[in-house]
Amino acid sequence: MSAATPTKTDLGEMTAAELSGVFASGEASPVEAAKASLERIDRFNPIVNAFAYVVAEEALAEAKASEARWQKGEPLSPIDGAPTTIKELTAVKGIPLRRGSVLGDTTPCNRDLEIVQRLRGAGATILGTTTSPEFGWKGLTHGPRFGNTVNPWHTDRASGGSSGGAAVCAALNMGVLHEGSDGAGSIRIPASFCGVFGIKPTFGWIPADAPSALFELAHRGPLTRTVEDAALFLNATTGWSPHALYGRCPSPVPDWRKVVKEAGSLKGFTLAYSRDLGYAKVDAEVAAAVDKAVARLGELGATIEEVDPGFACPQETLLTLWYAAQAKAIGAFAPTDEQKKNMDPGLLKIVEEGQTYSALDYIAARQARADLTVHMELFFQKYDALVLPTMPLTAFEAGMDFPGNGTGRDWSDWSPFTYPFNLTGQPATTVPCGFDADGLPIGLQFVGPSFRDDVVLGMAAAYQAAFPEERLSEPRKG
Repeated sequence: MSAATPTKTDLGEMTAAELSGVFASGEASPVEAAKASLERIDRFNPIVNAFAYVVAEEALAEAKASEARWQKGEPLSPIDGAPTTIKELTAVKGIPLRRGSVLGDTTPCNRDLEIVQRLRGAGATILGTTTSPEFGWKGLTHGPRFGNTVNPWHTDRASGGSSGGAAVCAALNMGVLHEGSDGAGSIRIPASFCGVFGIKPTFGWIPADAPSALFELAHRGPLTRTVEDAALFLNATTGWSPHALYGRCPSPVPDWRKVVKEAGSLKGFTLAYSRDLGYAKVDAEVAAAVDKAVARLGELGATIEEVDPGFACPQETLLTLWYAAQAKAIGAFAPTDEQKKNMDPGLLKIVEEGQTYSALDYIAARQARADLTVHMELFFQKYDALVLPTMPLTAFEAGMDFPGNGTGRDWSDWSPFTYPFNLTGQPATTVPCGFDADGLPIGLQFVGPSFRDDVVLGMAAAYQAAFPEERLSEPRKG
């Protein structure tokens, strides 16, 4: 390695876009980048518990193949050789799909889901799979199979979930691209809690080729340190597929990286700003940070109107669909009484409730979901995007399902701003916009009309470029 070549520590701090540049120039190689990521995993993962499986040997082999392509000047894409993780609920060839549960498979998968196929087709180096709660049932990442994944900003706090492992990896740069899934906030909750960028794309952009009782609620997308890296991920993974079981996307697919790189002034955009959707309670420090962030959007040229979108809390609609889906998913495994002793009691509780719903209950919830979708599409006839808090609070105690060791009907009680936009299927992003007095991150959410992911990506990119937030170099113990 020459004197001008970045050190492994430097490589470990780089983004996917930056790595692409040094791979192209020959200053560093994908093998060195993979080793830097694996070293960070060795150092940090024992503290935060973000990985279900690490496949170091396979990652280095993939990185070596990528290195050869770059040396020939024939990379498969700008993310060729980018160290990448996949959420444990996504099938990855060669890694067991445990689903965070005693019910999961113990033998390695024999195929990749299409999103993984596309990442491999773009040359990404797969480091392993990241932690999730059991069957991804809640917005937190702790459970009986993989233990407790904690927040790297304050290790006695929760990482959020269900893509908690992915968010923690993004915050600590244990890899640069991180796949997650979001059925009611599972990308945006941990991204907000961990101070990283996340996007739930419009349903359909990324093919849904895995059977799911959640149907169109369950989106896949990236968690990254920067909006640009998320755009690189989307360039590799979005687009029509004959294998998609649910949803379709338009053609052509935008160049998401171009959208992000051209983002700047927000002049000409009209944003609706809702502090609480008209029905939720927001912590004072979160409200103050989001108010400040919205004022900054005005400084970037956006016209801001304070207005609620005008729908009642749709939690009952969500829970009918969510609980019924979990009842179907777990019922397919027919767990024994002995297995249930090693399952999350909260999951078993919602499965029991989900089994009581009738077909009429489910159809009514589907209709309510459709009505909400139309309502929000009409709302966006006047506004380019809706801006609001991602979460009404910052990360609370690790290992708890409710803040302050409290109780409630469902974890979605404390995440009122995420699941409405799973019901509508519209794009939603979260970008860091400050910290509370304990140094815990706060997220700003942009929501847009269906298939206008370019709008919310561009706004998030413009905000992040103008007002970047601190990044972690190592975990901070609580």
